[in-house]
Amino acid sequence: MPENPADETAEPSSFADLHGFLNAGSIPAGLIEIQHHGLPIEILNLPAESDITLVCFHGAAEADVRLPWFLGQGVTAGLPVSRIFISDPSLRISHDFNLAWYAGSRFQPDLQETLAVVVRRIVEETGGHNVVFFGSSAGGYASLALSRFFPISLALAVNPQISISRFYSGAVERYLTHAWGVEGKEMDGLPASVTHDLVPAYSAGFDHTVALIQNAKDWFHIQNHQLPFVDAVGESDSLFMLMDRWGPDSGDGHIPPPKELLRACFEVLATCNGDWSKALVEFGFQAETTRRHVKQRVMDTAPAATAS
Repeated sequence: MPENPADETAEPSSFADLHGFLNAGSIPAGLIEIQHHGLPIEILNLPAESDITLVCFHGAAEADVRLPWFLGQGVTAGLPVSRIFISDPSLRISHDFNLAWYAGSRFQPDLQETLAVVVRRIVEETGGHNVVFFGSSAGGYASLALSRFFPISLALAVNPQISISRFYSGAVERYLTHAWGVEGKEMDGLPASVTHDLVPAYSAGFDHTVALIQNAKDWFHIQNHQLPFVDAVGESDSLFMLMDRWGPDSGDGHIPPPKELLRACFEVLATCNGDWSKALVEFGFQAETTRRHVKQRVMDTAPAATAS
């Protein structure tokens, strides 16, 4: 059962358009709804007296999820940081797909840049200039995509997709069909404003910090996403990874780490004053992130062979 969203009885602070939000005298705490090209950008803004801001994205919406969906409230509750939760506006288009990577739609082809502008405006209001973008799976993709707009930020991505087209074809086709009106799973029909493959985007250079948390038995994501990414940028001093095995040995392995581990990681980051590299290494992330190191972690974390 997914986390419940924010108090459903609360009335959101509504803005008729993006311009009205960006030029508001102050940014309210609580629920915020910004109309943007016919779809609402729905946000839960929980400011605090802190130089750290945590921005949370969700992944695929389960059948019982009610929009807006603000995932991560439980595991981040009580942290001494400002928190921003964003529900993917593309999911408002149709019930026929449940995954959109915060990559936008034909209604909001500029969504990635727009969300960066929105987050920047909130951060200006709260003063939490050290920003952590967090998400798992498709939310991990969003954290990696959006953090590129913030030079001193941290992308904390759990089992992330790196290239949308490399995800399962059914989910990709449903997204393209219902969000963009594009048949098939090819990304050629999307406008240049949409970053749908992070390998070339990061290969061109990045000036923020990236921390990958990867389940060592999630072979689909290791093979199709993590390895192509580290082949491109694995030598970077700004890339860290934490790999272990979580969940039962059966199944596809696309399971996040225990909430206790994530909570402990957030607590370290909340008090590091933006010194991401030091905090990550102290927590147990490794700075060795090439293909060889990934494969070594897969072997090191594999269960011991059962004696015959």
